[in-house]
Amino acid sequence: MNKAANIYWDNSQGSVSASRRSTSTRRRRATAKANTRTTPWWLSWVIFGSIFGMLIISINFRAFSEMREEVEQNGRLAAQIQNLMDENLALQEEIHTLKSDPRVIEREAKRIGIGVSQK
Repeated sequence: MNKAANIYWDNSQGSVSASRRSTSTRRRRATAKANTRTTPWWLSWVIFGSIFGMLIISINFRAFSEMREEVEQNGRLAAQIQNLMDENLALQEEIHTLKSDPRVIEREAKRIGIGVSQK
């Protein structure tokens, strides 16, 4: 075997170097853990509060949008009701004049082509 293969496959020397590597690796990992920065305690609260605030804002914005649409629909329906009530009142007045005024009855009879006999 060549020299590179001996490094990986030779168990007699590998156990010594592996133990040396593991202790040196352990030391590096221990110092790396000591050097790592921990996040401040308040950062997690800021993140949580931000997510909670965005959730509250999105829910309230949706409710506000739905309420605004309902208010607009209510205005349209109120205007439509008013128009229908005005039309109904005009039709009731026309019915009353057709029942009571002989001139209106005669005019409408001529309009549709029915001859009215005079008594």
